[in-house]
Amino acid sequence: MMMSALRAAAMCFAVLVVTSAPASAQAVGGADQARPVAGDPGISSMVVMNEAQYRVLRDYAEPGATRRMHSHDDATWHVFTLVTGQLRLTIEGEKPVDVTQGQVLSLKGGAKHTFTNTGTVTATIVEVFGKAAPAKNAEAAKPAKPN
Repeated sequence: MMMSALRAAAMCFAVLVVTSAPASAQAVGGADQARPVAGDPGISSMVVMNEAQYRVLRDYAEPGATRRMHSHDDATWHVFTLVTGQLRLTIEGEKPVDVTQGQVLSLKGGAKHTFTNTGTVTATIVEVFGKAAPAKNAEAAKPAKPN
């Protein structure tokens, strides 16, 4: 139940980041401000936010571009939001899915996936990744020694 609530919150958060977050919380600019993804011509990405509990990326895929099979191994959950355009998304071991503008999908954390822009305009994607809680400092958790 808790993970479902977290994923639902992340889905809402992804939409809010794109549409209404203050400029100080958003990466400024469009695809021209993103960095090309090495080995994937026509794909670029930028970090929008990177916090202890989550990371938000904004990705761009030019028409016909493919992001090769990859995973985000540090992700405990993954919300994939297609803001503009259309894509074919393939999650390893599953049939490809055609994704249209505005769709939000929940992937398992660390799931291997690939996507291709099947449309005629640059696709904009917002991805939100949950991170594992930081390990508590073992020394801080020990009770204090009596004097």
